[in-house]
Amino acid sequence: MQKANSKSLTAISLAPKFAANNYKPPQLTIMQQFYLLIFFYLSAILGLAAQPVGMAAYPNKKGLRAMQLGEGKLKIDGLLNEAAWQEAPIAEGFTEYEPAPNTPGSFRTEVRVIYGPSAIYIGAYMYDPAPDSILQQLAVRDEVSGSNADYFTVYIDGMFRQQNAFHFTVSASGVREDASDGDQLWDAAWRSGHQILEDGWSVEIEIPYSQLRFAPQEQQLWGINFERYIRRYRESAYWSALDPEIDGEVQQFGLLYGLEGINPPLRLSLTPYAASYLTLENGQAPSFRASAGADLKYGINESFTLDVALIPDFGDVQSDNLQFNLSPFEIYYTERRPFFTEGTELFGRADLFYSRRVGSRPSRASWASSQMDSTETLVSNPERSQLINALKLSGRTQKGLGVGVFNAVTAPAYAKIESEKGEERSIKTESLSNYNLLVIDQQLRNNSYISFVQSSVLRSGGFTDAMAWGTEFRLTDKKNRYVLSGSGAYSRRYLDQELYKEEIEDGFKAYLNVGKIQGQWRWSLNQTVYSDQYNINDLGYIGRPNYLRTTANLDYYIFKPFGRYNYMHYNFSTYMEQLYKPYNFSRIEMNAQVSATDKNFLYSFFNLAFQPLGYVDFFEAREAGRAWNKPIWGRIRGYFSSDYRKPFALDGDISYRPFLSANPIWKNAYTFEMELSPRYRFNDRANLVLSQNLTLRNKNLGYVNRLADESIIFGQRSYQTMESQLTFNYLFSPLISLSFRARHFWASVAYSDFYVLDQTGDLLDSSYDALHDQNYNAFNIDLIFRWRFAPGSEFNAVWKNAILSEGQYVEENYGRNFQQMLEDNPLNQFSVKLLYFLDVPRFGKELAKRF
Repeated sequence: MQKANSKSLTAISLAPKFAANNYKPPQLTIMQQFYLLIFFYLSAILGLAAQPVGMAAYPNKKGLRAMQLGEGKLKIDGLLNEAAWQEAPIAEGFTEYEPAPNTPGSFRTEVRVIYGPSAIYIGAYMYDPAPDSILQQLAVRDEVSGSNADYFTVYIDGMFRQQNAFHFTVSASGVREDASDGDQLWDAAWRSGHQILEDGWSVEIEIPYSQLRFAPQEQQLWGINFERYIRRYRESAYWSALDPEIDGEVQQFGLLYGLEGINPPLRLSLTPYAASYLTLENGQAPSFRASAGADLKYGINESFTLDVALIPDFGDVQSDNLQFNLSPFEIYYTERRPFFTEGTELFGRADLFYSRRVGSRPSRASWASSQMDSTETLVSNPERSQLINALKLSGRTQKGLGVGVFNAVTAPAYAKIESEKGEERSIKTESLSNYNLLVIDQQLRNNSYISFVQSSVLRSGGFTDAMAWGTEFRLTDKKNRYVLSGSGAYSRRYLDQELYKEEIEDGFKAYLNVGKIQGQWRWSLNQTVYSDQYNINDLGYIGRPNYLRTTANLDYYIFKPFGRYNYMHYNFSTYMEQLYKPYNFSRIEMNAQVSATDKNFLYSFFNLAFQPLGYVDFFEAREAGRAWNKPIWGRIRGYFSSDYRKPFALDGDISYRPFLSANPIWKNAYTFEMELSPRYRFNDRANLVLSQNLTLRNKNLGYVNRLADESIIFGQRSYQTMESQLTFNYLFSPLISLSFRARHFWASVAYSDFYVLDQTGDLLDSSYDALHDQNYNAFNIDLIFRWRFAPGSEFNAVWKNAILSEGQYVEENYGRNFQQMLEDNPLNQFSVKLLYFLDVPRFGKELAKRF
């Protein structure tokens, strides 16, 4: 087959290749408009199924009737003193979930629900005989559950699918937290008030209907639950009891009924932003840039939402935790850009989507240097492609059909080359590119689902095009005791002929799991297969393909307190791994571990791991089919975390892994890792966390070089890494915070001996002697002042300092190394950014009143 020499691409859409022979680009409509039409079409033909009416259909569930708000208004101040609150039915009788499941909560809790024409209101009264003991630490928004404070949470399943829910939390210090189906980065626009009282504390919550999802029906039936958390007892109690031996929480919610005559409102919001950046770098003139854009959210109907980022800017996000990499595999970095982290739970199906690919390093960036002659120099070579725009369409119908669409466009990238005569020319390192993802996910009964996923990256001008198709499913029995789950995917890439000899690359993966998911005893068996040419790295992430793995797990849980413990979990697991092509044995590993929480809330974890047959490594040599034989090893690991209720707390992790071999090359070879993380809470406003990680790899062995005669050189080295991180937070109020984060990562590699890898996978002595020592430093400071001055609106001021230092001189003294690193060229960036949330329908009404 021959690959076409040209491709058609517009600023918004790309024409995919359907065949390599006689390829002619089809005339497509604009891709983003095409996806919009899909959503409108699905919304029109699917409709919404009628919900079950009334409590009679669910005799085993708790119920609460919501009361309609009359002509009066509620002041959201935390005081439940309006007449409407006194008349509303009460939800009470909370049951403990932790630390003593299925026992009554320590103190009485009363919750009432009122609904109005545009919002639902929740009022909760948490009685406490010692109100001066209520813990009230301030925290950054969405970090309530990790703070030293009591809190109250309402969970709402407005579509009543019994699988997904929104949650809204308010702490005793007034800090808010919200999540959509577990997505902690989702931020809704809602209000709350709280009060510390003589006999406890109270909270009042107003949630606009525009922030929820429910069907347009005259009579509503919602799933609902309430949680009260008493921090000093570490006690979590729910109105509708949750059994820890049952898999799935939403299915155990109670019911909210009595909601009549409310309809899903128009959900349309605009969040414009403006940002400016000042960059200072030694030896260069200061640079200034400004940007502006907007995020648009539009509720197509009560089920689907369109999110559009117009000229997005992510220059103020937290710096990456850069790592030093000697392995043959790419490092996975966490996504931090808000648009790519919010509301993306659907896009994780079949593991085909890694959002950091969008706007990542141009595909021909490394190739550019090979296009110069001896008289030219590389002046600039962009590390990232510029994102032009991006959109997400996602939602789920009342029938449980979820649809998600992601589309993004990035601009072409060019490297600049300059000749000795000062003449400049450009080389294209990335074309105009379009990234697409489509997910269709049907929820079934008993927390089951089946999904289909399709992804594509389409580039013009002879660059690589990539496509993948996948599926994922989860099926449980009626009692939700056993599960059969799995996934599969197929990838196809039309390769860039400037970079690859092959024209097309095809691959697949498959995963199948069966297990018991309920009760104290649980088990699972699963099989994973990745073919040798499976590659989704244009829009997904795969660390390594070409292996088969068979895994068995056995778990035993003790949920109820006994003796000195509140909770205990035993686990035994083992897996066997083989190469997919050729079909060769690789390793067997066994793990045994126990974790427990005692009465003083000290969490501890102990683990033993063993590879009894060693490890035949088919990847470290960086050549297909070449094996490297590693010896037997064992590992012992322990971890502890003390009680965070105390002002001072400490986390610790230590592990030791020796290699066991008669070969003198491996004598005294081991890996030792230790991490200590003390934290101190000065008061309810200020806290500090210090984390220190040290990894020592004595007589470590690994790949070094490939010689002209095809010899593969390995080296023995002393390989050490040290990571230090300091985080300090100061909360001026629940809405105003100052966060300081400094991180230093240091890696040093000093070689002592070199070996050549023979065809049997063993290492033989070599006369090779070249300098490969490395000293690597990555240092970052992030200082962020954040003011959330209105729901959905915020002002950020950020200072970022970054130093990246690499060299071949290894400094053994940490202090001297740190001092020398600071003398390198630092990059300082100062930025301010303003985002303002506009609820368009409400904004329109306000304008109408004024004019």
